[in-house]
Amino acid sequence: MPVGRLYAAALALLLCPAVHGAEEMQSVIVKPGDTLWSIANKYLKDPRKWNELLRYNRLPSSDPSIALPGSALKVPVDLVKEQYRAARLVQYVNDVRFRKSGGADWNQVRKDLDLYRNDTLRTMMDSRADVRFYTGEILNLYPNSIAVLRPPDKKADVELKAGEMRGIRSRVVTASARIMPRGRDTEFGARIKEDLTTLVQVYKGRVDVEAQGKTVEVAEGFAAEVKLDMPPSQPVQLPPLPEFEGGERVRLSKGSAPQIKLDGGRFSLNMKASSKAQTGRFSSATDLGEAPATDMGDAKRIDSGDVARLISVANPVQAYHLQVARDVGFTSLLLNRNYDAFDEVDLAEVLPPGNYWMRVSYVDLLGFEGKFNAPRAITVGKRR
Repeated sequence: MPVGRLYAAALALLLCPAVHGAEEMQSVIVKPGDTLWSIANKYLKDPRKWNELLRYNRLPSSDPSIALPGSALKVPVDLVKEQYRAARLVQYVNDVRFRKSGGADWNQVRKDLDLYRNDTLRTMMDSRADVRFYTGEILNLYPNSIAVLRPPDKKADVELKAGEMRGIRSRVVTASARIMPRGRDTEFGARIKEDLTTLVQVYKGRVDVEAQGKTVEVAEGFAAEVKLDMPPSQPVQLPPLPEFEGGERVRLSKGSAPQIKLDGGRFSLNMKASSKAQTGRFSSATDLGEAPATDMGDAKRIDSGDVARLISVANPVQAYHLQVARDVGFTSLLLNRNYDAFDEVDLAEVLPPGNYWMRVSYVDLLGFEGKFNAPRAITVGKRR
């Protein structure tokens, strides 16, 4: 099956509700003293349909005025008011925890876990969680992140407290901004920096970014920054999209940024000042101040300051985000790291021999990350 079809199939599985039997069900917690009438008035869009609850639950009495023991009732999702519909954890990787609304303890998640209004989800190092709301919104929560689902009085699907997320048509609030998608298929990312600045990046469609009484529209391929207690910045263009071409080379869609090459399992940016002048390599951007002068061949020798200017002017990419997974949907990530623009990765040193899928995005000097390119099949450590 072609890569495009595989990717579309994986996305469809995430977007479509899981069906249990004929109807999608969720659990409603019953407190001691609740009755069918009180439950129907609180949770159901039409309280007159209280008798529908009898079809799916074995109850001690069919009298709607009789108090029920504390338990959980199964309720068809279509009957539940939108604000009380649960979200479902459809996929997670490594250490992910959740905290119930009003609770103090963090618990380990499980697949297909129902998450309710004001529940909090937390991803630890090298972890990820994918959540689907029953109303169709998607939340991808990245490592070291905290998100509150459907927080009361926020008029949002997600309150991002820390870290990074990507979403499809999810309404998001942070300490400094409100992000409102303007279409059903809008896809965007949000990341919170240490100073509580919010970075908003739009990959499909457009969003309204609101802060301090000002609204800025951010279109596909653009990003905006919102500092705490400040209005949103004007949109800036995201880093270019890496595009795989034939052979082992990867070329960017815009010539102003560096190329990427994959040569014998060694993956790196090919940082060049010109077709003949080649820069040196450093372990991270913070090393630039102590980096030695770099031999430019027949060009002049440049010092670390020249290298910094080379990145900011000729090559606005400061880092690349590399993901490697066993599946085309990238649900089982084996490598998920940001590397400095000068870093070279020997995939054979970090991955066992085998067949994988790889994708790349670019991060610019402001910290905005562009869109991942289309996944590409690769082989590491053995002949094809």
